[in-house]
Amino acid sequence: MTMVRGVRILAAPCCGAQYALPNYMSMNFSAFEFWTDGWRDGSLMPNDEGLRRCQCGQFVLLKNLVEVSTADDSTLPSLGHVSTEQLPECIASAASDEVELAARIMVWHHLNHSYRERYRQHRDAEEAATKAKWLAAHPDNRSWWDKLRKRKPPSYIRPADSPFTYPTFEPTPEQQQNMERLSTILASRDGESLRWNAIPLAELYREQGRYEEAQRAIDAVEKREDDVTVRLISRLIKERDAAPMRYRM
Repeated sequence: MTMVRGVRILAAPCCGAQYALPNYMSMNFSAFEFWTDGWRDGSLMPNDEGLRRCQCGQFVLLKNLVEVSTADDSTLPSLGHVSTEQLPECIASAASDEVELAARIMVWHHLNHSYRERYRQHRDAEEAATKAKWLAAHPDNRSWWDKLRKRKPPSYIRPADSPFTYPTFEPTPEQQQNMERLSTILASRDGESLRWNAIPLAELYREQGRYEEAQRAIDAVEKREDDVTVRLISRLIKERDAAPMRYRM
C-alpha cells in the first residue's frame, strides 16, 4: 500500500531552489507487467530513475536533493518529470555519470517499448489461438436439464504443452549504441555499487548478445530461490536468448 503523509521540503544541489515533494511512508511495488530490463507497466512506482530538471535548467536526481524539513502542506513547486524528448539534452549536458546513467536507462526502456508492443500483440494472438483450439475440443454439451441444474460449462485451463513464442529481438543501431555506453558506465562501478547494478548489467549484456559477460555479471548477484527476475535472466542467458521478457512476480 502506498501511504503519503505531508510533504518533504528539498533543496536542489545545483542552485539551492526549494521544492515540495510527497512524503511517502510506504510504497506499493506491484505492477501489471514486469520486464527483464526493469520496466514496470501499470505500476504506482515511477520508471523515471528519479531524474528531474531544476528551474535553473540543471538535470538532477531526487536522491541528491538536500532535505530541509517536512510539513503538512506547502505552496512550493514540485519537480516535473523529464520527458523523453529532453533525454538527449540531458545526456549531452550531464553533470555526472549518475545523471547520464539515469537518462540512458530511461532511453533503454523507451527504445524497448516498440518491441514490447510487438511482443504483446504476438502473445495475445498465440494465446487466442490456443484458447480457440481448446474450446473447439471441449464444446459446451450441456443439456437443458444440466443448465437448469446450473451445471457449469467446461472451464478453460491453458494446456501445459501450449506453444509460447515471441518475436525476434534485433536492436537498432541507436539501441545498440545506448546499451554499449550504459554497460560501460555500470561495469565501471566497484564494490557495493557494482553488486547493486549487477542485474541490469547482466540484462544489458544479454540484450546485446554478449552472453559470456552477462553470465559473469549474473554470477555476482546474491542468489535467492524466490528471486524470479534473476532466475529468468539466468535461464535466458543459458539459452542464448536476447529478447526482453515479460513476466509476473
